[in-house]
Amino acid sequence: MKPVSTPFTKASLADSARSSDGDRPGARRHLLLSRPPQVIRVAILDDHPVVALGVAAYLESRPGFRVIHRETSSRGMLEKLSHSPCDVALIDFYLPLEPWDGVNYLRRLRRYHPDLAIITFSAGNRQETQFAAFRAGANGYLAKQWGLVLLPDMIRGVVSGKDPFLSVQDGKISALQPTHPHALLTTSEVEILRHIRQGLSVTQIATRLMRSKKTISTHKRRAMRKLQLADDLSLALYLHEKFAE
Repeated sequence: MKPVSTPFTKASLADSARSSDGDRPGARRHLLLSRPPQVIRVAILDDHPVVALGVAAYLESRPGFRVIHRETSSRGMLEKLSHSPCDVALIDFYLPLEPWDGVNYLRRLRRYHPDLAIITFSAGNRQETQFAAFRAGANGYLAKQWGLVLLPDMIRGVVSGKDPFLSVQDGKISALQPTHPHALLTTSEVEILRHIRQGLSVTQIATRLMRSKKTISTHKRRAMRKLQLADDLSLALYLHEKFAE
């Protein structure tokens, strides 16, 4: 949003006349404090053009940000950054139609641009994606469901370099070190998930472990909540792809 010009009035003319006082220490301090912040150059990669446009429009409406690249292609983003570097890149973790995405792309981006601050954003499983992004060299993680309101502060945070990794906790940008989702599970929850991975039902697991069906169901439900899995299909896919035998 463009700044509104101040009307040229008698009061403004009087202020101009008083500008000669700018040599005073107090006036110089005021001028220093009122200088606009350094503009942060931003690159955005999302395979949905509407999302890329929306994020770019939001950031450009905020003071201190300039969107240099707005890309839907992972290869195109690498090429653009090689010609016009940026301070921070906002990268969608899942780019299913692209030759590179996820951990592979983040590591490639980090290798070619070691000084670039990287924020991963995704609509996928938060704990798993956040941990993967952290291990791949990202500086921050922002789930798409958290919206854009926290994005400016996160960008400023990762660009400052004060913390190794930033995410959101209790609705605020916070420094943290992500852990693997399995680290959140109890021994009993891991045991039950392993049995589910083998194709056993809750009743069969209860019989094998000599526990009640209610206890098995409770452990299963708690594990799914920790792993942020909404239904049995999500659990089955997760166990098939990620859970070790």
